[in-house]
Amino acid sequence: MDGLPEEYPPWMTRLLDDTPAASLLGAQPISLDAASGAFRIGFEGKDAFCNMLGVLQGGFVTAMLDMAMSFAAIARIGPEFRVPTLEMKTVFIAPARPGRLIGEGRPVRAGKTICFMEGRLLDPEGALLATASSTARVWRARG
Repeated sequence: MDGLPEEYPPWMTRLLDDTPAASLLGAQPISLDAASGAFRIGFEGKDAFCNMLGVLQGGFVTAMLDMAMSFAAIARIGPEFRVPTLEMKTVFIAPARPGRLIGEGRPVRAGKTICFMEGRLLDPEGALLATASSTARVWRARG
């Protein structure tokens, strides 16, 4: 990750660099409030992600939301943890078109073994495209 602001914790750069999906989705952090876990991340919706209607296929939208929520949870509970998704619901509100997209994630409640999260995907003008809620396992990463 080139050019991240100094205030980003080093773990974020490492974790994004170690996540192939982050590179595929063009993930670039925008803002992080570690105390609350509120996280904003930019994505690049590529033409290759489009379905036959010319809009982003729902699986890519869901992956962006999943990443925004997961990084938000890790910011809150600590970089030594991972939060594999157990269940996720995505609501598609408006078509996501190719180009820049903004993901927002936040943990709703994080316990010792389970974390509940919410996410939103916006277009560059701030229009809401999709929302998500997720339940994840809190898992301590090795090493």
